[in-house]
Amino acid sequence: MSPHKNVAVVGAGIIGTCIAAKLVEDGHGVTLIDPLEPGRATSYGNAGGIAATAMAPLSMPGTIRKVPGWLMDPLGPLTIRWSYLPRLAPWLWRFWRAGTPEKVEKQADALAALLKRTYADWDPLWKAAGLDTLIKRDGCLRLYESRAAYEADEPEWKLKRDRGVRMEIIDRHEIRQLEPQVAPIYELGVLTPEWNWVLDPHRIVTGVADYATGRGLRSWRGKAVAARIGANGVEAIVTDTGVVPCDAAVVAAGAWSHVAARWFGSEVPLETERGYHMTLPKPGVEIRHTINLGGWVMTPMRMGLRLGGTVELAGLDAPPNWKRAEVLVERAKRALPGLDATDASPWMGHRPSLPDSLPVISASPHHRNVYFAFGAAHLGLTEGATTGALIADLVAGRTPSIDMTPYRVDRF
Repeated sequence: MSPHKNVAVVGAGIIGTCIAAKLVEDGHGVTLIDPLEPGRATSYGNAGGIAATAMAPLSMPGTIRKVPGWLMDPLGPLTIRWSYLPRLAPWLWRFWRAGTPEKVEKQADALAALLKRTYADWDPLWKAAGLDTLIKRDGCLRLYESRAAYEADEPEWKLKRDRGVRMEIIDRHEIRQLEPQVAPIYELGVLTPEWNWVLDPHRIVTGVADYATGRGLRSWRGKAVAARIGANGVEAIVTDTGVVPCDAAVVAAGAWSHVAARWFGSEVPLETERGYHMTLPKPGVEIRHTINLGGWVMTPMRMGLRLGGTVELAGLDAPPNWKRAEVLVERAKRALPGLDATDASPWMGHRPSLPDSLPVISASPHHRNVYFAFGAAHLGLTEGATTGALIADLVAGRTPSIDMTPYRVDRF
């Protein structure tokens, strides 16, 4: 193992906060840099899923054929701001190329290697941080209105079954037994007990940050704008509020990470999948599972019922389209008759997404003391503790227990 370091972690979302926690557990001095409090950006409003079964990449054989139909509906599961298309086109090209059968199998294997570690890495951290009461282990229920709709998703289910995911197909009667307040419009469902959820995603981040702070973590409020590089690699992170000296740095800034990666000579095709949610504080109905309706989910949380999902490709700077949040309520009322949307609160966040659906978890190929951890897309909360453990291994000079090649920053 290498000696203890003074590490600057750029980004205080779930990934950066988990990395900070694992590094302080290893005895390093750590400074967590972000203009916001931990968990106040994308991690604040996610759908809360611990999606340990999500081993299928987003680009699958045939996915590209569905895109025109999705785009015909401006409030459908996917929309593109057409003014952003020229900047987006190279990413879309890579996304399409990632969907060949051979590549999908390899990407699914790489996702499975991470996701099979989910609970082994998260459970001790939740316990140490006093967060285990916020974890619900009742599984996720994917509902289909017809058998044809289920069969259209069968390639995705097969990828998961082949990698050991447990699943139970249930009929209309069993759906009513599990979720009596769901409308009787669903012909079958798939219950995946290993997909669970948290009752408060923001509290998970702040709880991990509090735990790490108790072990010596330092926080720095400021926007990272540059890095100082010397003969031995990174020497400091420059922020708009001052300079943070360091002898190692980790870039974990979510959808903004490609900007910081350039400071260290790495170009990465990172895009933001803008996701929306509505939180209903007094929904008037109750569900017992996370319910996945294809492209969006309903999650019971301690602040109410959260409706989250869809993808908007519009970059980091475009204003939100709040109709994409409002349509989630319309769809939820169809699934849950009697749903009360009084005082519903909308939100929009930026998922950091790479075309092959795999994160970057990697040492820099150019600087021996720089590391990257971003691009988890929909799986940031799920992969947080595992990413933290893997980065801690790299910083300490330990050999990780899985092959890290698929997650290299220079794979593109």
